[in-house]
Amino acid sequence: MKTEKIILSFVAVIFGLVVAGIGFYLFQATKTIAPSNSKVISFTSPTPTPLPSIFLTVDRPRDEEVVTSKILVVSGKTSSNAVVIVMTDSFEDVITPSQNGDFSTTASINDGQNIVGITAIAPNGESATLKKTVTYSQEEF
Repeated sequence: MKTEKIILSFVAVIFGLVVAGIGFYLFQATKTIAPSNSKVISFTSPTPTPLPSIFLTVDRPRDEEVVTSKILVVSGKTSSNAVVIVMTDSFEDVITPSQNGDFSTTASINDGQNIVGITAIAPNGESATLKKTVTYSQEEF
């Protein structure tokens, strides 16, 4: 008797779900939207972002590099009319690149992991920034 009630309950739940599903389908299928309630959406083609007038490449140091000297050479290339700023936790330097855009400086770093930030700023205010992680260690690998 108890099993019959459980089976009958499951059959009733399934039948109720089927009837509710059919009713919802019929409701949605016959539903109409008045033209006054609809909105027209127009899509405009996006304009491409203009290329920046500034670029920055850093040759040294490489990202995730492990060094054994606290003096680090930072070098790379950017626009010749840009100003380059090199920053670490304990050092900051402003550099003017050469006529062909090359720049180089030495920066001091702390023990352990250091973040070296290199930013090139064009005369029109645009900037490009790169960050390199350099770790100072005297351990042999």
